[in-house]
Parts: sequence; C-alpha cells; structure tokens
Amino acid sequence: MNSTLTIAAGGALAGYGLFATGRAVVARRPDLGADLTALFATPVPRSTALQRLPGRLCGALRTSGLTRLLLADDVALADRSDDAHMASRLLHLLGGAATGLVCLALGHLFARPPALLSVLLLAGTSVAAVLLADRPIRRLARHRRRDAALAIAAYVDLVRVLLVGGLPLPAALTAAADRGQGWTFTQLREALADARQRSEPPDRGIATLADTYPLREFTDLARTLAAAQAGASPVLAFESRATAIRRLDTARQRAAEATADAQMDLPAAVVALAFVAFLAYPLLTMINSTVGQ
Repeated sequence: MNSTLTIAAGGALAGYGLFATGRAVVARRPDLGADLTALFATPVPRSTALQRLPGRLCGALRTSGLTRLLLADDVALADRSDDAHMASRLLHLLGGAATGLVCLALGHLFARPPALLSVLLLAGTSVAAVLLADRPIRRLARHRRRDAALAIAAYVDLVRVLLVGGLPLPAALTAAADRGQGWTFTQLREALADARQRSEPPDRGIATLADTYPLREFTDLARTLAAAQAGASPVLAFESRATAIRRLDTARQRAAEATADAQMDLPAAVVALAFVAFLAYPLLTMINSTVGQ
C-alpha cells in the first residue's frame, strides 16, 4: 500500500514538473510596450448600481416611448446629457420627499393628518421638486431658441448682403458670423472654424451643428447652404431663406396677437356669464315661487 502511494505521488510530481516545463516554454515573452501601456493607462472607474440608475431610467423611458418626459431637446440645448439631468431630477425628488416628510412630522405634532392628505403632500412635494429641477433647463432652452430665431434671421440677411457685394460664399459666411454676438453667433463661428480645420465645406459644419442642437433654424440654414453648394445661386438661396424667415416671423406675431386677444376676451366672457347668472337666478326664483302658489 505504501509503495503504491509512493509511486502515485512520484507520478503526480513528475506530471506537475512536465506541466510547469511546458508552460514555461510555451509562454510568450514579456512585452514591455504592453506593460507600460497598462501601467500608464487611465483607470476606468467602476460605476455602482446607484450611479447607473439615471441611465437605466432614461433607457426605460425611451423603451416605453415616453421620450418627451426626458426633455431631450431642452437638455441638448442646455449642453447637458440625459443621464446628468436625470440624476439632478432624482436628487431633487429625494429632497422634495424629505421636505414632505418633515412637513408631515410637524403636522403630527398638532394633529394627525389623514392618510390621503399625507400621500398627496408627499406626491406634491416630490413633483414640485422635479419641476424645480426642470425649470432652469426649460428657461435656458427657451432663451436659446429665441436667440437663435433672431440671430439666424440677421445672419441670413447679412450673408445675402455680402454675397450681393461680390464676396465669395465661404468668406461671406465667416465674415457674417464674426460680426454678431451671442450664443448663436458663437456656435456658428465654432462650426465654421471646425469645418475649415477639417477641410470640409461650410454646410457640413452647419449640419453638424444642427445635429448637436435640435433647432429648426440651424437645420434650415444647413439645407440652404447645401443647396448653394450643390450649384444653386447663393444669392437666390439666401434671399428665399430670408423671405421664409420673415413670413414665419409674421405668422408668429399674428399667433401671439391672437393669443393675447383670446386672453383679453376670456375675462370679459366670464364677467358676462356671471352677470347673466346674477340676473337669471332671481328671475328663476320668482318664477318658481309664483308657480308654487
């Protein structure tokens, strides 16, 4: 028995020796370049489940078809990502829920509020906190939309004037962008400079800008430039674009005036209905009393 165990142990040791020898022979030589790359590589931070929660919520909303709840256009105009804004929403949501709990705790000191009122209070503070997180994004997006509408109209007119003056299209685009100020003109200058560095036509830079910021003005300007680059007359292309912008601005002004008129007529209609009710109620009362007799 002892001899059998000795032979088995010797065979195992011999097998392990052969395995170690083969591994040493087959193993590849050390690569100094790979080792240095791994040494100086930027460490990738491991994200926790809590850090991945905003991205998962955004993905769930996209899958469910509720993309409007993400405010994707407004978030893009504010130069933020959907995940970052969702994280801000979650923090505000927790803050709102904590505020509601504090209010409920203070309410319990005086009287026990009903369960339905407690639920409504928690829901109200949470929703208000989320709306508070959306407020600066909506405000900035609204400001940039208004700025783009006015700036693109001025930019198109200026480019048209420079083209009529004999300036070539690329030079006219750059010169017109250099004359303006504000967020829109800054984006135009950066887009044209980036296209120039890449040796691309100007319409490619404006098209990239339209893909980055979902604004109709940038998209229409990119189409106008593409038509001019395709062989159409640049002067006619920008003149038609300027005419379309003026018509759109006129339509917006008429819509705003109609809305203002409707808002002014609504209180008058309410007052008229209240006056009619004030006169009709005593009359109906008198009629009912007379019929009863």
